[in-house]
Amino acid sequence: MNFDPQRFFIGLMDFFSILLPGALLTWLLMGEVGPVLLGDRYAELDGAQAWAAFLFASYLFGHLVFLLGSWLDEFYDWARRYTLNTQIALVARRGCLLPWPARGLIWLVFKHERNLAVDRCTRIKQHALGPLQAKGAINTFQWSKALLNVESPASLAVVQRFEADSKFFRCFTVVLLILLVAWPWQHQWPPAGISIVLALLLLAFWRYMEQRHKATNQAYWFVITLTAKDGKAALSKAATEARNPSHAGGVVFRLRGGTAEYLLVEATNDATQWVLPKGHVEEREQPRETAVREVHEETGVWARIVDDLGAAAWSVDGAVVSTRFFLMQAAGRGLREDKDREHVWLPLQEAIAKASHLDTRELLQAAEQRRSRPAGASHAPATPTHAT
Repeated sequence: MNFDPQRFFIGLMDFFSILLPGALLTWLLMGEVGPVLLGDRYAELDGAQAWAAFLFASYLFGHLVFLLGSWLDEFYDWARRYTLNTQIALVARRGCLLPWPARGLIWLVFKHERNLAVDRCTRIKQHALGPLQAKGAINTFQWSKALLNVESPASLAVVQRFEADSKFFRCFTVVLLILLVAWPWQHQWPPAGISIVLALLLLAFWRYMEQRHKATNQAYWFVITLTAKDGKAALSKAATEARNPSHAGGVVFRLRGGTAEYLLVEATNDATQWVLPKGHVEEREQPRETAVREVHEETGVWARIVDDLGAAAWSVDGAVVSTRFFLMQAAGRGLREDKDREHVWLPLQEAIAKASHLDTRELLQAAEQRRSRPAGASHAPATPTHAT
């Protein structure tokens, strides 16, 4: 039988994910819990009996902690549902922006994650299990691990290593949470220790979320790579080339002292030109979502859609493309992905003077007219047609 260091490490981590948190909890609470459970016999424990009782209690409490820790996966799943792709959809469809504490927490773990890997892997799973009518019989992560177990055990071992780390910190988080609750009732424990336990709790929880995220994404990346390498699945390609419009963007404003200021950003390949944030409509994406995403990626500004400004014809690399623009109002700040491009907020006339293209100036004027028009007033979409 061959010795596999990788599997040995994973098994060791799984074992200590149960034993170490249970041992820590037993050691800290045995003075209070032991006499309650064992009565007078607790004081008689000594030597080998004491060690046997300690190890048994550690293993037992470790399993209970592991069970309680599984509920943290529900919180992880909730947070994963509100990564950047969902936040974009919420702003685009409902104008709703998550509270900044929730956005900050999600960013700490997931950064600019848009769930592209899990969405693609889900489509691969559905393609593979469709003939068996078993698309919903297993979730994407468990299916990915099952596939890797058959196709690439070495890849599965990498995923399991991240999983083992996440399980350890998940259990450690539960132990620290129990200590945080019990601390005020333990008079022999120093009060200053509460702040230390709280700091460790937050760091352990952060580490758990991060390692679980790496485990799931690693599984999806392996499956996508294996599928592409072996050519086992040919997914239907959406006709993105035929989309109309193929691009979308936003004319974004904010109010400062009753004055509207408009957002301009440096052009991608020419920092001397100032344009409106816009970009390509990606597969399975609506133009409204594209506008919200592009504004956020290029400037870090979250903006909700106020109105539809219609389509404009733009020249991109010599080809004229249709771009739908939306009037958008700034709703909050985020962290932009494109950090090389500067952006500015300017009053209307200054923005028009700074804009590099006639189309941009026309859209700024149309946006100001639309913004200042009374609610409910009829209007026709603004459709500049000059190529830039």
